[in-house]
Amino acid sequence: MSKRIATAVAVLGAAGFISGCALEQPSPGCQVQDSDHPWQAAYTLKNPADASKSCGNLKGEMIGVWKFVKDPLTNPTNQFVVRPYGTASRFAYTYEVQEKNEDGTPKVDEDGEPVMEEVTVERIDPEQLTSTSDGQSITAKEAATSGVASLAKAPDENGLCLAEGFTREATVTASEVIHQETDEVLVPAETATYKYNKVEIYSAAQAPGTQLQGEFTYSDGTGCEAEYTMLALWPQVTCKPEAFANPTEENSADRCGEGSGLNPDFDAVCVAGIGPGGAAGCVPNGKAGALK
Repeated sequence: MSKRIATAVAVLGAAGFISGCALEQPSPGCQVQDSDHPWQAAYTLKNPADASKSCGNLKGEMIGVWKFVKDPLTNPTNQFVVRPYGTASRFAYTYEVQEKNEDGTPKVDEDGEPVMEEVTVERIDPEQLTSTSDGQSITAKEAATSGVASLAKAPDENGLCLAEGFTREATVTASEVIHQETDEVLVPAETATYKYNKVEIYSAAQAPGTQLQGEFTYSDGTGCEAEYTMLALWPQVTCKPEAFANPTEENSADRCGEGSGLNPDFDAVCVAGIGPGGAAGCVPNGKAGALK
């Protein structure tokens, strides 16, 4: 073999070592993708018999999660909070009524179709103060978010960062909504409370804080309580268009694959009825850290 050929072989061999990384990537620490874009969560009852209860019908929703660092210069400590859509959505309710002409008659367009307008009713004053169990005063918006939990500094051997010790449940009590024209009760007065027990965020180089799992207890103010497990994925993504009609167990994983917008390394499945407007949404397949 000539010197030139030998050199070429050596270069090609080096290129192979560069392109095929066999080294484990270092841990990024406990990262969490904050909720400038929401997460998509799916819920499962711990006790299937609770499905008959008034508080046993949660399937899933968008959630917001945030990581904070307390005392970053002196004694940095990770903190973590959750705000579920079930509390955040109850601050106001919007419904439609038909617009009226000046003489009070219903307004229609040139095709004779009703012209509708939205009416938004505030059910909770976001600045309304409420007292916590330890006597602190917080706003309704703060009450809709869990109290802080302590978040690990580094993932465990499974890549999971444990958040535990939530100091307060996320809870709201919203007033009823009455139709301004018919006096029909559109939504009754209601309470929603989420008491988070623990949350584990998967944080690895290929998925830095984009999947989580957890446990919480939900109550609806009637004395009913039900325990749930939670799987969530960031960002919130609905299944591919063909999945909206009838997502099935057989091909649910395919519908969160190519074309869904998710990281192609994610092993995600399509779950019916948990996304915006009742659409199907994508969540981790079975556990946080589900990768292909």
